[in-house]
This record gives sequence, structure tokens and C-alpha cells, in this order.
Amino acid sequence: MTPVIVVGPVFMDIIMAEMDRLPASGEEIHAHSASWAPGGYAISATAFSRLGLSTQLVTELGDDALGTALEQKLLADGVQVISPPAVGRTNIAVSLNWNGDRGIISYTQPFHNPFAALETILPDQDGLVLLAARHPFAHDIARLAREHHLTVAMMLSWQPDFLTSRALPQLFPWTDILLCNVPEALLATGQTDFQRALYILGESISNVVITRGAEGAVALVDGEYAEAAAAPCVIVDATGAGDVFATGYLTAQLRGLPLVERLRIGNWAAAQTVAALGGSTGAPTWQEVEEFLRMGVSPSWRKA
Repeated sequence: MTPVIVVGPVFMDIIMAEMDRLPASGEEIHAHSASWAPGGYAISATAFSRLGLSTQLVTELGDDALGTALEQKLLADGVQVISPPAVGRTNIAVSLNWNGDRGIISYTQPFHNPFAALETILPDQDGLVLLAARHPFAHDIARLAREHHLTVAMMLSWQPDFLTSRALPQLFPWTDILLCNVPEALLATGQTDFQRALYILGESISNVVITRGAEGAVALVDGEYAEAAAAPCVIVDATGAGDVFATGYLTAQLRGLPLVERLRIGNWAAAQTVAALGGSTGAPTWQEVEEFLRMGVSPSWRKA
């Protein structure tokens, strides 16, 4: 199976759920459910590994207890972590879930250039690099991956200054697959209609996917348009929905599945992950994906 290399920041996610509201200033309220899980691009790496792909994660971990816990959890999930010697504190994100909505408070350490680490692990063969487009060294990373004949998939995130900057379109010549949601696509293109945004992005990138939350997802691949409805779900924690969608879609592409099936798998995988606390906790295995494709429903053992 094609190897996957994920490049992006990792967070210790602290998740609070089953809350009726947010606290007022100076007030303490109690969540009825809480957990922790690897966040950021650790979600994508874990989800790829569960889908049966050989996965390496190029990131930075802090030299504190949180960094140690994250590394141990990732290794237990089959992810090989490529990180320089740990320095500083681990990135932290606190996810607050209430009444079907979510807010995040995050602390992020400065990025460093992973170029040297990547040069030692990039294969000169078929492979996929999943990269955070907002990574300050994204251009260099994507160029290096292309030099090694690897497919480059970029994920956008809600960073308004970056989405409206000149830096984003400068990445497009080095991007094979672009994944984003509707607000990101609209802001990046200056459009008000997501389909128009899809076609504008498709003028520069051959494989563009836009997720639409409860409305499913659409894609434009080599001029072919496709859409798929969202899978039914009960939202417990929306963290990681886009990340797990991306891993489902990309894994299905690597396995040679048709475009509509890729979107269906991505939507279904995202529905599984939002039903559990933590961005990758509910991410499915490929065996479960195959059962979904055969039956058209969620595998019964996931509900046990």
C-alpha cells in the first residue's frame, strides 16, 4: 500500500462536551463528558494508520509530559513520529462543545523547518504527502515532495489572513489535491457561491474537494463534478470531522475507487468520528469501510 507522510502541527486536545452553554465571565460550569486525544495533524495520521496505510507524521512535540503522552499514543496507534529533539511546551487546544456547536481555544508554539527530516524519509516512488497549507514552510515541503514524485495533498484551515494572502495561490502549482470547507473556499476565492469557488480552484488544481458539513461534500477532479450527501450521525464532538473526511477520501483514491465512492467514504468516516470524543477516537478501520460499502450502513459492532 502507498506510504503516507503527514506534515503539520500536533496538539494535545482537551475536549469538554455535553454542555448547555458557555460560562459567563467569572462563572464555572460543569461538562457532563470530557476527554483528551491527539489533535491537529495527529488526527489525520491516526486515521490513515487505522485505514491500513503505512503512516509517518513529521511534526514537533514538546519536552513536557504532554509531549510524551502524545508520542506514546501515536506509537500505540501505529504512527511513526518523525520529530526533532523536543524543545519547549506542547501545543494545546481546548475544545468546547455545546448544543451542537463548538469553539476552540489554542496555544501554539512557533513552527520550524522540517526540511532536513523530510529529506531523510521521502521515498523516490509512489507516495502521498498530506500537508497543512498554512505551514510556514509549505512551499518548500511541497516542492521537495514533488521532486520525489509524490502526490501532494493540501488542507486549508480557518486562517483568514492566510486564505486572503498571496501565499496561498503560490502553493497551487505544487498541489495535486486541495481539501477545504465552504467558508475556507469562499474566502480564498472571494466568492459567495461554493460551486463557483470549486470551479475557480479547479482552474489551478486538478483535484479539489469542498466539504459542506450536514450537506455532504462536492468535488471537481479533472473536470468531473461529483457530490455526495452527508451520512447520518449524532454529533458528540465535531473535532476532526474534516481531517477524517480527508483521510477517508484520500485512502479511497489511493485504492482506486471512483470519485463518488471517495466522497461517500469521506462523509461516512467523518460521521463516525464526530460520534465520539476526540478527533480520531471514532475514526474507522478499512474493514469497517468495506462493511459500510457492502451494507450501506454503519457496521453494527461500532454501536456496541
